[in-house]
Amino acid sequence: MEWKDVIPVIAGAVVILVVALVVKPALLGEPIGSPPVYIPPAPVPTPTPFPEDGEVSARNFRWTAIDGGVQTTEVTVPEALFLAHRGTPRFSDYTSWGRYALADADRPVLEDLARRIAPPSANPDEGYFRLMNLVFFVQQIPYDRDDNTTSYIEGVLPRHAMYVKGGVEYPKYPVEMLVDGRGDCEDAAILMAGLLDALGYDTVLLRYSDHMALGIRMNEFNPYYAKYTPRYFTYGGRHYYYVEGTDFEWSNVSVGSTAIRGRPLAIGDAIGTGLPSVQSETPEIVPLRYIPVPGEYRIRPARLPAGGA
Repeated sequence: MEWKDVIPVIAGAVVILVVALVVKPALLGEPIGSPPVYIPPAPVPTPTPFPEDGEVSARNFRWTAIDGGVQTTEVTVPEALFLAHRGTPRFSDYTSWGRYALADADRPVLEDLARRIAPPSANPDEGYFRLMNLVFFVQQIPYDRDDNTTSYIEGVLPRHAMYVKGGVEYPKYPVEMLVDGRGDCEDAAILMAGLLDALGYDTVLLRYSDHMALGIRMNEFNPYYAKYTPRYFTYGGRHYYYVEGTDFEWSNVSVGSTAIRGRPLAIGDAIGTGLPSVQSETPEIVPLRYIPVPGEYRIRPARLPAGGA
């Protein structure tokens, strides 16, 4: 190869080298003559929708513990959290109501309340008493129907209340019931489920034709003092014992009036409710962590418009 043939090749190589080392970095704003520097992306700040120093709603509860002593408990809920829940549409499908009990935003309130009502203990024999104190606390929150405006702190039905056959449905988030200071059977079951889940208990919702209660997983539960046969239901090979979430005389419940409160009911005591459906029906078990399965569907051929594809 003669020099006149080599010179164009060398010149081309020089041009490519200049473009790679000088022109391209200048166009891209890269530093000339230095290796590229990795600049990590700026961290995205975690939003704090419910700041600790924001407005709160506070309510004092007076209730009787399992030892007969009268207790008082104050619950504070961030107002922003309460308003966010009030503005959230409800699921009409009751199989999804377990997610209300497990709402992440409610968790700090429920964990704090559960620890104060049932403080940790190194004595394993106190586990049952801690559990029953949580049950008794929820049972003694006054009952009120979803269609009563007295069930809501605003004095009016929420805008997302669902009008269904037989009345109004509005399953509350746990903190909603705590702020309102009252609720119906599914509200009590949801609140109790959230509190017990915060302590690590495995629970399910028990749905009857006109009632909702709670089921708590226990093994060979047979309290020596019970004058009744504890009722349980089997789900996934596990025993879930009936737990009533409300505390009132069913015969006194009517539209437009608040029921008369009765006495706390122990775990497994389904007879004490006096509700016919609880006595005669086998409830549908609704797990809290539930993923709806799509129903059957069919693909049908679409008809083409006349005269065209």
